[in-house]
Amino acid sequence: MRWAFLAAGIATATALLAQAPAFEVASVKPANPGEPGRIQFLPGGVFRATNMPLNYLILMIYQLRDVYQIVGDAHWMALIADGEKARYNIEARGDPNASEAQVREMVKALLADRFRLKVHQETRDLPVYALVPAKGGIKLQRPEDGGNPRLRGAITFPDRGWIQGQAVSMDTLLQVLTRSTDRPVIDKTGFTEPFDFRLTWTPDTGAAPDAPSDGSCPASFAQSQQRLGLKPETWSCPSIYTAVQDQLGLKLNPEKVPTDVLVIDQVERPSAN
Repeated sequence: MRWAFLAAGIATATALLAQAPAFEVASVKPANPGEPGRIQFLPGGVFRATNMPLNYLILMIYQLRDVYQIVGDAHWMALIADGEKARYNIEARGDPNASEAQVREMVKALLADRFRLKVHQETRDLPVYALVPAKGGIKLQRPEDGGNPRLRGAITFPDRGWIQGQAVSMDTLLQVLTRSTDRPVIDKTGFTEPFDFRLTWTPDTGAAPDAPSDGSCPASFAQSQQRLGLKPETWSCPSIYTAVQDQLGLKLNPEKVPTDVLVIDQVERPSAN
C-alpha cells in the first residue's frame, strides 16, 4: 500500500509538470553589446529580455531583492555572472490571455529547458552590514524646498566615489551601499523620512589613476563641481566605511542574518534555437 501511495504521488507530480504553462515559441540568442538591458512583460503573452545578464534575469523572474540572494558552487555562479558571455536576448510568445504571473512561470520553464537551470530555495545565515546610527547621531539632511523637483527621489553619480541623492528613501541608500561594499546592507536605523545626502569616498578597487592615497578626493571632483554649478569645496574621500560614519552619521556593523536564497543546483550555456 505504501508503494501504491508513492507511485500515485509521482504520477500526480508528473501530471502537474506536464500541465505547467510553456511558451509556444521562444528564441534565446547572445546579446548585442551596447544595447540597453531590460525585461518586458508585453500584452498577448509576450516576454522579451534585451541584453540581460543571466543572474539578473533569474533575480527578476524569481522576484528576489538582489543578486546576493542567488548562491551556489563557484562553477555555477561563474556561468551566470554578468559578463559578455552571460548576456542574452530572449523573445518568447505564449497564450495571448496569460497573466504576468503565468508568463513568469513560463520563463522559469524556459530557463529549465534551454539553460538546464535547476534551483531550490533555502534560508541561510548570510553575512550582511547592519546600518545603524553612529555614536554622534544621524547626519542625514531633510530635503530642501528648492532644487529641481524632477530630481526628487533620484540618485546621481557625478564622479567615481561620489554619490548624492535628493529626497530619497532609506531603501534607496541601502541599495547604493550594497553595490559599493562587499556584502548586503540592511536597515537598523529606524529612520523613515526622506532625506538629501552626499557621500564621497575612495573606492577600494579600480580607483581612478589620480585618486590620492591620503583620503583627499581626486582632482576630477573640482571639474565635476564646476559642471554641476556647485561652489568649489574641498571634500574628504576616506574608505566608504569611514565616509558613511563621518558624513552620514551612520555605521556599517558586520552581522549574520537568516536570509531567503535561491540555490543554483545546475545551469548550462543555452541550447541552440
